[in-house]
Amino acid sequence: MQKRAWWLQAAVALGVGVLLAVWFRGSVDKDVPVRTEPAKSTEQATLSIQWHPGVSQRYRVLSESSMQMQGTGSAMTMRVHLQGLLDTLTLESDTDQALVGMQLSSVRLEINGTTDAETNRALEVPFRVRFAVNGMPLAFEFPAEVSLQNRSILEGLVRTFQVSLDRGDGWVTKESNSSGTYEAVYRRSDPGRFEKSKRRFTATAAGMVNWSNLSSTEIFSIEAGRDWIAMMEVTEDMSSEGEGGPVMKVRNHASLNLLAGGRANLTAEPWDFAEATTPAVDERVTMKSVPDMTAEQARRLIRTTIPELDATEQGRLPHIHRLRDLLRVDASLPELILDVLKTQEVSDRTRADLYLALELAGTESAQSALASVINDSSWSLMDGMRAIVAMGGVKEPTIEGISALWAASQNDAGGERQRMASSAAFALGSIGNTMRNADDPAYSSLRSDLLGRAFGSDNAASRSDFITALGNTQDPTLASDVVVLLDDTEPAVRRAVALSLGSLGADQVADQLMAHMKREENGYVRSAIAEALQSWTEPTDTAMVMFRQAVRTEADEGTRYNMALLLGKNLAKFPENEPVLREIVRSEPSKRIRQKAAEALAGDR
Repeated sequence: MQKRAWWLQAAVALGVGVLLAVWFRGSVDKDVPVRTEPAKSTEQATLSIQWHPGVSQRYRVLSESSMQMQGTGSAMTMRVHLQGLLDTLTLESDTDQALVGMQLSSVRLEINGTTDAETNRALEVPFRVRFAVNGMPLAFEFPAEVSLQNRSILEGLVRTFQVSLDRGDGWVTKESNSSGTYEAVYRRSDPGRFEKSKRRFTATAAGMVNWSNLSSTEIFSIEAGRDWIAMMEVTEDMSSEGEGGPVMKVRNHASLNLLAGGRANLTAEPWDFAEATTPAVDERVTMKSVPDMTAEQARRLIRTTIPELDATEQGRLPHIHRLRDLLRVDASLPELILDVLKTQEVSDRTRADLYLALELAGTESAQSALASVINDSSWSLMDGMRAIVAMGGVKEPTIEGISALWAASQNDAGGERQRMASSAAFALGSIGNTMRNADDPAYSSLRSDLLGRAFGSDNAASRSDFITALGNTQDPTLASDVVVLLDDTEPAVRRAVALSLGSLGADQVADQLMAHMKREENGYVRSAIAEALQSWTEPTDTAMVMFRQAVRTEADEGTRYNMALLLGKNLAKFPENEPVLREIVRSEPSKRIRQKAAEALAGDR
């Protein structure tokens, strides 16, 4: 379930740094790249990330990313290019953490070939990053004047190259970025050289796309006497299947290379600002941002801001935030947004942003406005869908808003309006995730109601929707309840169960999934079970034996694909998988399966 305007999600995802080439500032005039292989050392001890107070470095930043999105009746392509210089200075370090000052300069950010000088300048602000000694960013500190949008871009830029080093030759950990929490697999190939691969998202950040497919190949190295990372290469592909939202494909490529030369002569003065950490409460939904003005003043400003938003191609977020704040001035103002949507001609992009402004305002009256659109069939299907998406993203949902989603979810008449029913169910699951993370006592009631609909509906499509909603809660305690529904007579329901179990975590129900895998006759369902088992953190020898045998005879291409992924991801622990993967490369008719097998073999070298 995507809970914010889809174009905005993509812009944020693509704008936070996706291709990075890092250079060291030297005292010489000519930039000379440092070798990308770590220096051969007579010491056999493994290297670790180092932090030396007073060490300053300069990096050259270059990023490129592309996104393709297919929504209802529309398609969109976005390309982002980012380049500039990045200065770093290690300010403090101890046995647990390091505080590092960072600042971009000569920034040029382009989206679809256009750039905004004001945004470029705004990104050239000093900020601080607190790292764990293993290289994982822990906290970001900014001057008070930095906007949330620019904080997100700068934080995302750093997290593009986040690593989590451990001892040994291989380890699996969980890491988080702006899109959610994912599993990361590491392998040390040399004392200072590492390989990293993102497996899958185990939890999706509020408001972000639910990425159904994630793959990455990342190589990085560290060197003695250098802080942070010496080089890094990243290739990443993500896609969503579009259940309840658009089909989206994103490709990110990133590289980081340290340049030879003397150290940059930086002082700590630019980073000596009063601490202003990234807000613990998202400022997009906090109720504190309310302008001191009358309702009539706010009304006039809303009427002038909407045309300004409609005429703006780049840098639209400040206008959306202004509308968010103005809507909080008085309970009557959200109705003005609905009046504009009914009576004025604005672009489709601006219509989507007006729903986003209502979501971000988050007041009872804003949610009431969204509920009225959801409940009133005279609004277009797209308006209804956007209102549902916005309602699903509200941080503190009201009873009225939740009731509107429940009512919409019960529409089983079929046709286009069935899509609204599905999206409403998905939104209820996403709200459940928000409530669960906030320790909201009302979550237990919502959890019970979702389970009741998943088990009690006579309609297979409705059962599938609410099973998917249970997966959207990301509540691992639900896995033992949901797995029972693998016995449903409808293949579509069984597939929804398997995919939800992948979101909830397969560890506690892996045996049941394996048992159903052996007797499931529908290839579509078998594929979903194999996909769900990718979240199994400790697969057994018996399971791997079964997959090595089954991948040779499986008729369904999707199932073979997910089996090949399982074999590749567990190659380090089960070297017996290698001959099977080599056989797949030689004889598998599906190009994408051959490619995944080859990538797994290349990564194990």
